[in-house]
Amino acid sequence: MADPDRAQIVRYIALAAVILVVVALLYPTVDGLSVAGFFGDKTYLIILQDNSEIRPTGGGIACMGLLTVHDGTIARLQYQYVSSSTNSTWNPIVNLDGPASFTQFFGVGSARLSDSNVQYDFASFAPKMQSDFYNATGQRVDGIIALDLTAVAAIMNVTGPITASGGVITSRNVADRLHYYSAIAEAGGAKPFLTDLVSTLTSDLARLIRDSSVSQKLALYATLQTLEDEGHVLVYPNQGFWFRSAVGNAVGEGTPPATDSISVVDTTLGTVKADFGVTRTIDDHVQLFSDGSALSTLTLTYTNGCWWNYDVFSTTLVPPGAQLVAVQNTTQAFKGPLVTNGDGYTAFSSRMLVSANTTGSVTYTYILPNVVSGTGIWHQYELNIQKQAGITSYILNASVQLPSGATTIRAENVGSNQVFDGDAHVSVVYT
Repeated sequence: MADPDRAQIVRYIALAAVILVVVALLYPTVDGLSVAGFFGDKTYLIILQDNSEIRPTGGGIACMGLLTVHDGTIARLQYQYVSSSTNSTWNPIVNLDGPASFTQFFGVGSARLSDSNVQYDFASFAPKMQSDFYNATGQRVDGIIALDLTAVAAIMNVTGPITASGGVITSRNVADRLHYYSAIAEAGGAKPFLTDLVSTLTSDLARLIRDSSVSQKLALYATLQTLEDEGHVLVYPNQGFWFRSAVGNAVGEGTPPATDSISVVDTTLGTVKADFGVTRTIDDHVQLFSDGSALSTLTLTYTNGCWWNYDVFSTTLVPPGAQLVAVQNTTQAFKGPLVTNGDGYTAFSSRMLVSANTTGSVTYTYILPNVVSGTGIWHQYELNIQKQAGITSYILNASVQLPSGATTIRAENVGSNQVFDGDAHVSVVYT
């Protein structure tokens, strides 16, 4: 069989594996029975995101699929390879409804559907994706499930290797195989997918999950929970206990008054397959004042371990009302920053080029009007850092300078070289 055929096979296997795991885990609950099609067929739009090319929702959209579930079984399965150059009914040009930090910076108002995931998070993007897909195809979907290559590898690490057309696909080589065959497909080598072979491979995966031991099913459940907590599996709409954390808060939601927050949203531009070789570090120094305001010095550092340059468009979301007073950068090329405001945030957006095997950074210094809570003899400063979906981990260096004469009572996550694979919370209580 030709390599292009195998390219699509590998994608579909990975996607089908995750869906079958999800369906298997949903059986014990009423919500799960509904999701699995026991109270009427359910159709889902499946998105495979390549998080080696990071996007605001977790990665570049490499493949889309339609999955219909009936009584807990897959009744229909159809996939299409998509890219910025793919012109098909599934991948039309659609209007972008923001954010202003992106559309104003680049002066664009439309993009291919597969390139339209420019919103700050999946929760903001998914409803529009659902609507745009229906407008283009007439196909209604009950939900959207997105997963990245990290999720595919983690699921296959539990289920074991899969043989596709004579080739063995494992958790270790699945990302490389996807990249290799995607390049062939992008060059125009892809052919129509052989539906009978897909059915056979999907049946094999269903059998593997059905016949797995109790311990393996528990391992699958634990893996899925970890993947959704870390933003590698995302589900819209949020349905039931099993998907309680999969969507997360949209930008601007869930941040109480007098709380500091940072959300760094990156988009890789033109330097493909780079993000697995890039290390991200967030350095945040906050100087608190007696009136509850603060001066923040935030440095975003990108250590590029690739042998090619790293071109990244970075948007940093901070609390509304923040006033930018200074910007510094140590990158090969820099454009920005653009300052925009939205409902519940202020955004600083810049484009940076980090040379191969070097480190580049941008530093924002800004004033926050009110980030301290508490009255009387004690006060509390809190910082919430939201990890971008698709990013595997980041390093956090957090320091807090108290007002003159203040004394620390308790501190959380204040320190250097802290590694997080999820959201982080920094807190200082002082008198």
